[in-house]
Amino acid sequence: MKSIAILYASEGTGHRIAAENMRDRFLQLNPKGHVLCRDILEYIPSWLRWSVSYGYLFMARSAPWAWGWFYWGSDKKSFESKSFDIAHDFLCRLYLPRVEREIYAAEAEAVFFTHYFGAANLARRNAARFPTFYVGTDFITHRFQRSADFCYSFTASPDAIAQYRTDNIENVCDCGIPIAPKFSALPSKMAARAELDIAADRKVVLVSGGGIGAGSVGKAVASLSEKKEWLTVVICGNNKKLMRSLSARFGNMDNIRIEGFVSNMEYYYRAADIGVMKPGGLSLSEALASGLPLLLMDPIPGQEQLNMDYICAHGAAKVLKDARLAAIEAARILDDRAAILSLAKNSAQLAHADAAGNILRAAEEKADSFYSAAIN
Repeated sequence: MKSIAILYASEGTGHRIAAENMRDRFLQLNPKGHVLCRDILEYIPSWLRWSVSYGYLFMARSAPWAWGWFYWGSDKKSFESKSFDIAHDFLCRLYLPRVEREIYAAEAEAVFFTHYFGAANLARRNAARFPTFYVGTDFITHRFQRSADFCYSFTASPDAIAQYRTDNIENVCDCGIPIAPKFSALPSKMAARAELDIAADRKVVLVSGGGIGAGSVGKAVASLSEKKEWLTVVICGNNKKLMRSLSARFGNMDNIRIEGFVSNMEYYYRAADIGVMKPGGLSLSEALASGLPLLLMDPIPGQEQLNMDYICAHGAAKVLKDARLAAIEAARILDDRAAILSLAKNSAQLAHADAAGNILRAAEEKADSFYSAAIN
């Protein structure tokens, strides 16, 4: 494949980052290739795009129960899911032609979606023209993501494969969630600490609320701040309000380091001894690839709760039920070498450092078959 299109939706950050990771890996594998990487919500009216993006952020940060209501209600046959399907199909009829014109102009040989909006509809509309692939960004899937209309689907766990099988969909495989190519060649712990100016012999706890900075980060940091001998590094992501709040409370403490959005997250993962974080699919995949022991907190009902349940059931993380006990729970793990080794072993079994490359290679084989069948 010399030209592909990758479409995502700016609902949270994971779908976009996964798409960009696939773009970067494709260009590594095909230096002369071309990638159309676009937010599919750019094709709908700005007021509607703002409503979708801001609505998700508001629910994730302030009313997670509302997102849970929508997620679980729409994952089965119900009034909510039927209403959504009708509205979704209507928007697709209006705006997919604009998407298709750009795909045709780019002469894309394959189209990848990392978000369900418009995905199955576009696949059906262009079934004879090019192969369309779906790439999941969580460990368990939702009804919206599973469709027999895709040439092939890529998911992140055997449990998700079982969901597809239940829907009588066979064209699916477990390749993992596409993280950045740099996670295939990570620095050593000492090199990461040297880069970040962190002492080699200090215990380091990494706290993150994900790309949107949601969850009980403040409570976790307050607990960890009592461990004066440790260094707690807090990543606030794009949540400027959270960063201002934490800076006001902890900015003068020598054992707390507060960062906003960082572009070298792999160094923070490798420098840390343990992570306290939310169970977003992409950040979990990065942490697993980095071999970081994890305490998971405050899952958003729906996909994050399912992610946490899956990772913890496979022994690759522990649940932090109360962020106010972060220091106690982190110390319990850090003081237990057997627990650390077990978490590291189980993390390695779930990690897919080159998920993006594996997806692209598998998709190229499927695309070759698609075009060979079309010729014959």
